[in-house]
Amino acid sequence: MAVARDTTEEHVKPLEGAIVKRVQIGATTEAGEFITLQSDGKWDPTNTGSAQLTLAVALKDAVDTDYIDAVLYGPVVCLTGGTIGALVYASDTAGEPSDTVGTKDLKAGFAWSETILFVDPQIIDYS
Repeated sequence: MAVARDTTEEHVKPLEGAIVKRVQIGATTEAGEFITLQSDGKWDPTNTGSAQLTLAVALKDAVDTDYIDAVLYGPVVCLTGGTIGALVYASDTAGEPSDTVGTKDLKAGFAWSETILFVDPQIIDYS
């Protein structure tokens, strides 16, 4: 089974040890989506069709200008179908996780379990 985002907002939650910060959203965002800091200071769903330098996981549904909590590092329940120990990447589909790299490689972290992502972003391809 391929890794996917848990689309039930009530399931998405940080676990002990996660670094959580309040961020301002710049586009419609759903809980569990990967988000990226933009030059306007707001966070939008991550899309690896172009190089992305940051990644966090949104903890709530939100729209432009809302403030929500996001996991910048550490464990968060946000996946379905994760393969324990496998790397999880941002994809070319805005906000969604993938088992494989997108156009621009951005590792989101690794699957701690089938449902838990350990957020540990790393840019693999800047070009």
